[in-house]
Amino acid sequence: MNKVLRLIVVVLLGLAAGMAQAVNNYTFSYTWSNGDVITGGFSGNASGNLINDLTHISFSLNGVVVTGPIGSSGDEYGFSPAIASFDGQQNKLVFYNSDFSSFFISQDAGPVYGPPGTNFFGVKVQGVGDACDNYTGDAGPGFVCKGAIGSVMRWTVSAVPEPSTATMLLGGLAGLGALARRRARS
Repeated sequence: MNKVLRLIVVVLLGLAAGMAQAVNNYTFSYTWSNGDVITGGFSGNASGNLINDLTHISFSLNGVVVTGPIGSSGDEYGFSPAIASFDGQQNKLVFYNSDFSSFFISQDAGPVYGPPGTNFFGVKVQGVGDACDNYTGDAGPGFVCKGAIGSVMRWTVSAVPEPSTATMLLGGLAGLGALARRRARS
């Protein structure tokens, strides 16, 4: 009977581990060269360096939270899906509220914001912000980037542990404790 019980416990722990990895919630932050800080979160599916299928987006600038529904796209015109990257250099995202008075952009600079192939970061929250950084510190005509991103990594993305992960960990520790207690009695 002990073997059947152990098998059931192993199967349940395996299922819990699989469910815990299926949930993909992330937090992100970026610190501009002028000291402004954007923080937020989203759900998505990680594949290598990229995170696709972004949903449940939230963000704030210096603690001012953007409220209401937040949309996303991979460009300013909404033609492509948003993509985030763990290193920030492959970001292709625009997060925005319904009237576009608040937005966060991180994408290829293109010919407008700087030399193609250089990612830039821009933000405006409730009409305040307009911070702009890119890898060269330059911007195209009509745009001013306040600083170069340089070699300092100021973009971070990290996975948020789900409650099921903590439950699985505690269950596993309790199981190991029970086994150790049983063996100590023998």
